Amino acid sequence: MASAAGFAQLLKDVAKPALMSGGLATGLSLLSGATPLQALASGAVDVGADVIALGGLRALRPNAYKPIRTKNLDTGEEKVVQGTHRFETPVNIAASIGAGYVTSPLIYGTGQPQQIAQQVEQRALVNNLQTPQLLSAGTNFQTAGLPDPQDFQKLLNQRGSWQQYLSLEDQALIQQTLGGVA
Repeated sequence: MASAAGFAQLLKDVAKPALMSGGLATGLSLLSGATPLQALASGAVDVGADVIALGGLRALRPNAYKPIRTKNLDTGEEKVVQGTHRFETPVNIAASIGAGYVTSPLIYGTGQPQQIAQQVEQRALVNNLQTPQLLSAGTNFQTAGLPDPQDFQKLLNQRGSWQQYLSLEDQALIQQTLGGVA
């Protein structure tokens, strides 16, 4: 029974910082475009990670959390302050960052390809585009009006070496840099 009471006290001790961190995570998720349900899920994962991390830290070093009595020497007034571990804040931040890495793909998708697709769709809506934009793979670089890559390579092959378009000084510099092989 004593261990259950100790566990309950441990949960009570870590609840305040964990709930504070979870509330911040929920608010930031809402501000960054998550739905309320996604934001609550993000906050709940953050609270769970913080409870585990802070509970583990407090279980490892219970003496660091004993109440500390301080006395004001001028007034003689005594004050009791709850002790804290110096690693509590970094552990709490690390747990929150880890929780963010877990929940961000669930909230914001798989990353850059999905973001690029969303940006292309937004540009099409804003600019009233009737045809889809042609983009270079994995980028936002618009290729409309540029030659097809296969045609461009054929064009280069037909015209000979690319070095013929350089000045004689530049050709000599390349020859010198490559050691005469070009």
